[in-house]
Amino acid sequence: MTNLNIVGAAQIATVRDRGGPRRGPEQNEMDLIAGGAVAIRDGRIAAVGPADDVMSEWGDPSVPALDATGKTVLPGLVECHSHALFGGERHREYAERLGGASLAEVAARGGGIWASVLASRQSGDDDLRSRLAQGYRRVLAGGATTLEVKSGYGLTVDEELRELRLLEESRSRTPLQLVVTFLGAHVVPRDIGGESPSDAYTDLIIDEMLPAVAEQQIAQYHDVTVEDGHFTPSQALRLIEAGRAVGLEPRVHADAWKPSEGWATAAGANAVSAEHLTYTPDDEIRDVGRSDTIAVVLPVAELIYMTDRRANARAFIDGEVPLAVSTDYCSSIHATSLLTTMATAAPWFRLTPAEVVVGTTLNAAYSIGLNRDCGSIDVGKRGDLIVVDCPHPNEIFLAPGAPLLDTVVIQGSVVWSTSTGGGGEGAPGNE
Repeated sequence: MTNLNIVGAAQIATVRDRGGPRRGPEQNEMDLIAGGAVAIRDGRIAAVGPADDVMSEWGDPSVPALDATGKTVLPGLVECHSHALFGGERHREYAERLGGASLAEVAARGGGIWASVLASRQSGDDDLRSRLAQGYRRVLAGGATTLEVKSGYGLTVDEELRELRLLEESRSRTPLQLVVTFLGAHVVPRDIGGESPSDAYTDLIIDEMLPAVAEQQIAQYHDVTVEDGHFTPSQALRLIEAGRAVGLEPRVHADAWKPSEGWATAAGANAVSAEHLTYTPDDEIRDVGRSDTIAVVLPVAELIYMTDRRANARAFIDGEVPLAVSTDYCSSIHATSLLTTMATAAPWFRLTPAEVVVGTTLNAAYSIGLNRDCGSIDVGKRGDLIVVDCPHPNEIFLAPGAPLLDTVVIQGSVVWSTSTGGGGEGAPGNE
């Protein structure tokens, strides 16, 4: 944590926190300040506004100044859906899919999530730590300052606890602010017995995994899949209730592969978020209506998985459901740049630049319970922001994949910068 002044910005997108996630027309507002400045003291935002106003009070010459002349300042991006801890490689699967193979054919040859489960179980702690550190560096270089990370490639009591332990330990190895989510209910493991493997595994999660995770006290959320062929809505509700009983609020993987009543289940249970939503039927979105459950859409996942439908992000916004956007960085999707994902999301879902900016900052922060700390450039929040080399945030969406990121600041420290070859004073090491 340190002191810093950011000066000369052409535009500052403050995305002011008005006491809740943005929904409906409010999601289309970035709260721009032209010619603004930001003052950070002791790692927290002390002032933001027109440059003359801010610098007249906070322009101490002994405080370092970051020159953002001609550039855009955004809140640090919030990556709210990732599976960053995994072993093995799955690039061959994608090549097969591009060559015409179906998901079923890939799975029959040993691919899919189960391949990552086996590879992760066989990977040593040091290998997983190294992969995780590399992923964190790439996420940071993609503009994120806060990251949600899930377990879910273990699917046994011991392996899920190991993944959660490694995720907790990794906090000291990155400047990223982390939120850890337990995802035991990722898929039904192929090596579980019983007449009904999904029932048997649901019981295992409830009877053994959740109590062990709660005793460990390092997971902040409990994620549950609602997907045909894995967990039914009734099984998911049992899991959600059991998670809440041990103090873990629910997130939900919903409708990624086919309509599975995932959105209705998540919203009906007042889950914090429902994520994917590719195949959520339009009439289900209308029937559920306004909801406090945040809809998290994943455009790159749909692109890589070559789905024949896209999540109806517009229907969620029009229905006054808060919308967030994320990468789905995982074993099969190595999309670590949230800035690039933003530029993809706008045309993919026909969203405005402002709707996407809000979805990757304030709404994403609310979706992981860190809205008091991040997601907007408001006095009192952490001094987490990024500087982008364009004079207006709309230009981010004209340049998907272009190297526009200039600087990443976390708690007032420059942790990534083009001027230092990527690493700043608070950048992660090479562990």
